[in-house]
Amino acid sequence: MKAFLIFLSLVFFTLACQTGLKAQGDNQEYVVTEYMKVKPGMEDQYRECEKIWKTIHQERMKAGYITGWELERVVYPYGTANEYDYLTITHYKNWAAIHGENNETWQAMFGKLNDEQRAIAQKAEDYRDMVKREIWTAGDMVFAEGTTPPRYRVENFMRIPADGWNAWIDMETKFVKPVHEKNIAMGNRAGWLIAYMILPQGDGFPYQASTVDYYNTWEDMNKDQGKAWKEVYPNMSDADIGKRIESTRTIILTEVRVLSDYVK
Repeated sequence: MKAFLIFLSLVFFTLACQTGLKAQGDNQEYVVTEYMKVKPGMEDQYRECEKIWKTIHQERMKAGYITGWELERVVYPYGTANEYDYLTITHYKNWAAIHGENNETWQAMFGKLNDEQRAIAQKAEDYRDMVKREIWTAGDMVFAEGTTPPRYRVENFMRIPADGWNAWIDMETKFVKPVHEKNIAMGNRAGWLIAYMILPQGDGFPYQASTVDYYNTWEDMNKDQGKAWKEVYPNMSDADIGKRIESTRTIILTEVRVLSDYVK
């Protein structure tokens, strides 16, 4: 627990420095990400089940328990060997809200479903296994103005050296962020953010952070983003750029996902 509190304090301090947020949990938003492995031949049933759960999440949002919910399908990597196929991402306004609902709250939410809906919702475990659950929070970010929720997300899960957090954060927020801003201005992407995994943690976990690139269309992912680098850093070679980036972190997995549904 002591190590967790130290890490949490580090995250708050980092966010305060990078985004101007106060270094207290009451002002910091979190997401709970749940990774789902759909059972063979059950994808249609699982999707129908999530539609019912979406109505519950809408009620949770109206009541102020959550600030958003998303269902994402993994596009790459793909195959039966995948650890998971779908993710649900639930947004909370602060740390306390993550466990702000009790049994009575959930019973009230289920009470608004009809018998058929309730039966479908209660069969979730028949259609999928929950592989793991994580808590994340976002750091620096930039998005195109007026954009609807971007359809495609490319997440780079990263391992950061124990003594390398400051170097990695400086690289992402001071060196690379201007290029993301340029790509957004050029219409190459919809947004970008840094994310920190709060829980679980420990030496046994391969990643502790990520960056997420957002795109409105599949075609946007293949646009020439090298032009943005040349405009922002005209005198730097590709080798020098790569060395500066790669020296600060190790990418464990790059994952492409599509937004399947969401509550707004």
